[in-house]
Amino acid sequence: MKEDFLTVGSMGHSSSIALGIALNKPDKKIWCIDGDGAALMHMGAMAVIGINCPENLVHIIVNNGAHETVGGMPTVADKIDITSIAKACGYPHAISVESFESLDLALNEAKNVNELCLIEVKCSIGARENLGRPTTTALENKQNFMKYINGV
Repeated sequence: MKEDFLTVGSMGHSSSIALGIALNKPDKKIWCIDGDGAALMHMGAMAVIGINCPENLVHIIVNNGAHETVGGMPTVADKIDITSIAKACGYPHAISVESFESLDLALNEAKNVNELCLIEVKCSIGARENLGRPTTTALENKQNFMKYINGV
């Protein structure tokens, strides 16, 4: 979809990209979905996001305790308090959820507030067998997204 900017394989740069978009498009709600391994690899980005504190950014970290997309190597994310780290970095709202019901509530709350939010989604390793990969190239994805962002 043209509204999505997929950074598959970028290992942690999605939150920095989302920050740039959020700062430049303050009238749009920006949703960033990060993996726990990626968030750990670029934890400094959380500090930069927190200091800038864009009211339109929702940072979601899917925490399965593994670098799942590159072979399932374990991370330490299931042993640390990601929400406390986010709050220490300046996120005014950070919550951890472990059920579909609590995730739905957290997503609705984030959708309806005007403040930087972090939602940590604790889950197990595993993905649908038919999940698939993006069908566009990275360049096509970038070009389509830039057209969307620029209103073309």
